[in-house]
Amino acid sequence: MVITWIGYCLLVSALLGLAAYASERALGHYRKPVRWGWFAAIAGSVTAPIVAFLAPELFPAAVPSPTAPLAGLGEVVVVAAAPAAPADGAPAAGGLDVGAVSALLGWAWALLVLAMSFHLVRVYRRLRLEMRTWTPGEIQGSPVLLSANRGPAVVGVGCSVVVMPRWIAELEDRLLRLVSLHECEHQRAGDHRLFAAGIAALVLMPRNLFLWWQVSRLRLAIEFDCDRRVLARGESPRDYADALLAVGARVSAPLLAAAASPHDGAPRAPPRHPHPRRFGRGRARHHPRAGRPPARDGDGRPGGVRLGAYPAFRSY
Repeated sequence: MVITWIGYCLLVSALLGLAAYASERALGHYRKPVRWGWFAAIAGSVTAPIVAFLAPELFPAAVPSPTAPLAGLGEVVVVAAAPAAPADGAPAAGGLDVGAVSALLGWAWALLVLAMSFHLVRVYRRLRLEMRTWTPGEIQGSPVLLSANRGPAVVGVGCSVVVMPRWIAELEDRLLRLVSLHECEHQRAGDHRLFAAGIAALVLMPRNLFLWWQVSRLRLAIEFDCDRRVLARGESPRDYADALLAVGARVSAPLLAAAASPHDGAPRAPPRHPHPRRFGRGRARHHPRAGRPPARDGDGRPGGVRLGAYPAFRSY
């Protein structure tokens, strides 16, 4: 039945999530990658229930076949309580029509999947329209796309590219290099593909709350692993923290969420303050090194940023 299958989905996701959390704590203690545990939990939370639903004979003790009749204790209780059941098989007065509830839950799941798929397609189309306004460039020798206020992020699944906001040129060269290194490390490791797989899992299982939790933990684990890889290159932890704080003070919303917002994609108004980097939740405080102007080249542009350095990507 659908009700039993839903319970099986939640149970499997909860157990796999707890196992991934335990592995994260253990692997993090030894400074090992932690994102793969959450990715395995997401994959198991999707594949195991689907296999159990399509091939219930593989899990006879866990999920009964959707076409199998009710058996066991339910029949004994029904016979003892109402030996003279209606001839047409209708539920007794005040009883629960399990078949109707299962059908309702099945239709609700299908509608949620269609709604999530429609939303994802809509977001993708809005993102493609915004990408037409981005211009190719180069930051610290790495090809990027420069946007009005999107990024830093890696865009695309098959053919990915790093997108940077134009205000990134205001950073010092040492911070700009670390921001570029962080995003290039995401791109090199294929972190964007892992997160895209997590989003696809949510489309298939939108009502699984444990799966939503797993995807959120996967996103954090991806960032933790990327930070470890960058620092393992011998970079200064202080400079890297300065780069993260400087970007976090001005970073835009996630690309998918921003593309789905009702605005028309026009560039936002520039901030009123010349140095809008703020740290903390209280009164605004400027970083002691934030006011230092970036180095400029002979054309007056920031030294680490070049425009039109490579042809734009055509497919994403």
